[in-house]
Amino acid sequence: MTVAATNEAPLLEMSGLRKTYGGIEVLKGIDLRVRKGEVIALVGSSGSGKTTLLRCVNLLEQPTSGCIKLEGRVFFHRAGNAEQVRLPSAEINKMRSRVGMVFQQFNLFPHMSVLENVMEGPRTVLREPAESNRARAMSLLAKVGLVEFADRRPDNLSGGQKQRVSIARALNMQPVLMLFDEPTSALDPELIGEVLKTMIDLAREGMTMIVVTHELGFALEVADRVVFLDGGLVAADGPPREVLIRPPTERLRAFVNRFHEMAQLMKPLLG
Repeated sequence: MTVAATNEAPLLEMSGLRKTYGGIEVLKGIDLRVRKGEVIALVGSSGSGKTTLLRCVNLLEQPTSGCIKLEGRVFFHRAGNAEQVRLPSAEINKMRSRVGMVFQQFNLFPHMSVLENVMEGPRTVLREPAESNRARAMSLLAKVGLVEFADRRPDNLSGGQKQRVSIARALNMQPVLMLFDEPTSALDPELIGEVLKTMIDLAREGMTMIVVTHELGFALEVADRVVFLDGGLVAADGPPREVLIRPPTERLRAFVNRFHEMAQLMKPLLG
């Protein structure tokens, strides 16, 4: 992937990020920098904090403490029990619109057509005129190979097609950063490839991406860095071949081996 020079300020910066639910600390002080054009694969066992971290990036979950900067501007800041930095709601919404998110379960509006789903964000959040919004939405549907499905409702699409509509919808907000929360986990095996291809194309075009994934092949071949979360902490962060081929910790080695074993078990089932 094409990544900005290392001396440039990061596009996204998280410092000391913590998140507690009912006395249970899920994130225990995350420090993470993401440069423009970088693809980060976020991996770890269930309960390690991956989805929570992703949802904290755009404040779908409010961190308990820590600091988040986007494009050099403070998006969130709270130190311990001190009062958090409060941005006006309009400013938060503006910064949030710069971050696209693709969920596991698509979250499409069932009563809207594919095209209407893709146009909805710019229409309601940005108040963009319909003509320019529609033109870009159709271009994005062509990009994900679904322009001929523009007038269909989501319930007439396969899971892979729904997820590609979700990606087009997020891209239509013209984000600087894309977040993917296990985008293939709800798909049948034969549909995973079409979604991964769309993501690979985005990565090659220079889109900055953080991807929570169990697709270790994708992480190995596409990501610039693999970040391994364990117990709410960053336990490893480095180039994919260093992290996944030569795991630096026993916990990471066990995690990687478990997926290799699963792949071997699945081979006879998949033919």
